[in-house]
Amino acid sequence: MKFKVFKEVEIEVTHINIDVKIRHVGDSDDDDVPSKFPMLNGDTWEAVVEIETGRIEGWIDGTDACNLYAKVCDAGVYTLLNSDGETEAVRAGYVPHGVVPGDYGDYISLNIGSDGVITNWPKSIDVSDFFESED
Repeated sequence: MKFKVFKEVEIEVTHINIDVKIRHVGDSDDDDVPSKFPMLNGDTWEAVVEIETGRIEGWIDGTDACNLYAKVCDAGVYTLLNSDGETEAVRAGYVPHGVVPGDYGDYISLNIGSDGVITNWPKSIDVSDFFESED
């Protein structure tokens, strides 16, 4: 007989890769996606964020501070990375609770300073949405 069991292990996660298709920005479905928004490629925004500091890797210092409030719904992929850049866990679909700021599930809301630090980044991160539970 085979059984499925869960074994607790400790992992180190230092970064999260956020890859979202932006459906619209702002409060209305009519708000256009800005074509010159940093790290935007077409309608996809992808950034690697250092979890401890909220700093976006590869951000060009001096870029204007900006806010990204966008409806992404279930069109996102969120990847937890270790210090070597290797994948530890992936969550596809809705915005994960306790990790990315916003109205969890459908929207992300990032206040990004000119230094590439997300000023409303959570002080503590809960990655439990990335892992199956015993329930």
